[in-house]
Amino acid sequence: MKNLLVPVDFSENARNALAYAVEIANLFGSHIHLLHTYKVPGKAGMFISVEQYVLEDIRPDMEKWENWARENLRHGATISSAILRDNTVHAIVQLTGQENVDLIVMGTQGASGLKEVFLGSTTGAVLQQTSVSLLAIPVGFTFRPVHTVVLAVDDLDVSSHQVVAPLTRLAKRFKARVLVYHLETKPEDAGIDPSVDIFLDGVDHSFHYELKRGELNEEINAFVHDHEADMLCLIRRPRGFFERFFRSSVTQKKVFQSPVPLLVLMERA
Repeated sequence: MKNLLVPVDFSENARNALAYAVEIANLFGSHIHLLHTYKVPGKAGMFISVEQYVLEDIRPDMEKWENWARENLRHGATISSAILRDNTVHAIVQLTGQENVDLIVMGTQGASGLKEVFLGSTTGAVLQQTSVSLLAIPVGFTFRPVHTVVLAVDDLDVSSHQVVAPLTRLAKRFKARVLVYHLETKPEDAGIDPSVDIFLDGVDHSFHYELKRGELNEEINAFVHDHEADMLCLIRRPRGFFERFFRSSVTQKKVFQSPVPLLVLMERA
């Protein structure tokens, strides 16, 4: 967790995401890359003065946010900022590669909840184009120490320890326990991949099975609530169960919500 990327739009939720990133950076001695993007309408060269005004408006806010974060960083953690005239998704994807980013920390957008983390505009598009894990901070959430993490998994194989590595690193630094949670959704359900037990070696963890009876979102959140979890973790697969659930949620006009930050791990085909 040496490099964290925090895209901000200067909203309150972005502030909460930055505050969360600062806490992680303090645990790992990380460097935070603070990013804001902007667009100027019109053809190139026609709106130079407009762009100057835009930058003059943005820079004080960026300096204020960067200075606030720097004042709260500890244990060798550092921060830098960039203001780029670019599409937000493109800028994020470019920076994750250029700066060897280990984790993207960003807020979700209001009423759309966490659906957008899988299918929505910015966060969903970022996850489509990068293999970097993403920590999505729900609206109104302020940081609290992570004692318990729920890792909700389907019955598919986890290809390697690298998939869950961001989770294991965070769990070890926070000294958190991981509850591996599986909902049986079909008669031929294969259960939890035994490799998960191996990949979580060195982390306090346990396994929990339930038969799916109601809505997936409600059952996961009930488990999170009952165990007073501080973070929810899902593995995103190109054609996995959770991906299919989110796509069906769109047609049913349902929104996936989580009361706690959602860590999305990436499993590539």
